[in-house]
Amino acid sequence: MKKILLSLAVVAALSLASCGGKTADKATTTTEQEVAQESGTKYDVNLEESVITWKVAHKGGFAPRWGTIKLESGSLTANDNGLNAGDFVINMNTITADPASVGKDEGKQSTDLDAHLKNADFFDVEKYPTVTFQITKVEDFAGNADNSVLGDANALVSGNITILGNTVNTTFPAVVTILDGKTTIVAKFVANRADWGLKFGTTDESGAAINPAEWGISKDMEIGINLVANEVK
Repeated sequence: MKKILLSLAVVAALSLASCGGKTADKATTTTEQEVAQESGTKYDVNLEESVITWKVAHKGGFAPRWGTIKLESGSLTANDNGLNAGDFVINMNTITADPASVGKDEGKQSTDLDAHLKNADFFDVEKYPTVTFQITKVEDFAGNADNSVLGDANALVSGNITILGNTVNTTFPAVVTILDGKTTIVAKFVANRADWGLKFGTTDESGAAINPAEWGISKDMEIGINLVANEVK
């Protein structure tokens, strides 16, 4: 089964670290789980219409950075009971920072940040060119507008997210729509990048980051999923 690349991860690049107020749902995490079995109609991800967004900031929400990452491949499966399986792959070579998030007064360009995120200090794209996401479970969302930034969230999606070769099962609310030969998934959640060993710079034998600058970066990473998939005829 293909892997749902959720580059979901862009650590230094994906986070909520907050700009005041709740802007994303808090994801829950656990160990890697068994991947869900496909049942029903298959939908191929539309790579042109789908995108992963990321946001990260320094501690306290200072100097937030945000941008996008493109999908490389993906598919979803649904039956009469709704979405039940799927996966997608995110191409980490496409991680891009929005120029608006990099202040000119810092003497930096967004392309400098792009390169920084891709090197061994963060995602080490040469060694780990993709991030994957594989659905392990989809349940009805029992929450309401008060406990999700998505007022119309109707599903609780769990999936194995693999970043830097480390797999963590992550659960978050989502809006899943299946209509007229098209399936869409919309979600925005925050996770702890340290769960995937995503740290700035090298680490010591215990896995702790050696670079002092690591302490100034929020461990919260915000990931947005905007997935569009079309029925396979």
